[in-house]
Amino acid sequence: MVEDKRWRRLLHPGITAIVGAGGKTTVLERLGKYGHTANLPIMISTTVSVNSDRVDNVRPFDVICTGNIEEGEAFCAERIAAGRVPAWFRNLTSDGLYEGLEAQTIDYLKSRHPAWYILIEADASRHKWLKAPQADDIPLPQTCDTLIGVLNLQMLSSPLSEERVDGVDTAAAIMGRPIGAVLTPALLAKLVKHPRGMFRGMPCARVLFCTGYNAVQHRMTEALLDELDDLGLSASVLADGYRETCTIRQYIAYDNLDKKSI
Repeated sequence: MVEDKRWRRLLHPGITAIVGAGGKTTVLERLGKYGHTANLPIMISTTVSVNSDRVDNVRPFDVICTGNIEEGEAFCAERIAAGRVPAWFRNLTSDGLYEGLEAQTIDYLKSRHPAWYILIEADASRHKWLKAPQADDIPLPQTCDTLIGVLNLQMLSSPLSEERVDGVDTAAAIMGRPIGAVLTPALLAKLVKHPRGMFRGMPCARVLFCTGYNAVQHRMTEALLDELDDLGLSASVLADGYRETCTIRQYIAYDNLDKKSI
């Protein structure tokens, strides 16, 4: 029950966009399933392309692919009324990718259905562990209520490499270190806090969702959170595991600059 409550605390009406790298789709899936268990009006989508098998194998998600807004909205409303979780995408490509909706469509849905919990994957990281800002990043919906930034803690003490970092040249420039440098909490925090970094300066609630918690020394994680103390986070989540095994170990809420671990 404690685990359920921790996931439930991440769910709020409006638009929740999941960004970053190292577990975005896992977080999206888990939130969708916990929201369904709690009988919340959940809708799933994306503004980027995602592998179809990551969504098709998740129950109780019901998928529709259409660029027709009226058709997609009607499908979602009918499925939500039936106690299901609709997953709306614009198209399914021949190579098995679901193409996302435009950010303006997500904003429109919120204006039409303010009580819906609209969960979207909103960053492309090309299966890397860490993501740097990119010139071609797809814009976020303008009326986002919550940004959940996913950060893989296994990057701590790992080298800055093309294999693990999407946009490694940009990351190196922001950190002021050469490719191959070992990442410290201070360097990783520098990338996260960049004005075009994980949260892109959006004026909404910010949650840092850290994956790989048990794979790194806890003192390193504590040092990273200390470095991010001025980021204006609503909460930090420390988790490990993958897909169905993803487990929240700590939920740290920030209230009036005081930390409370749950």
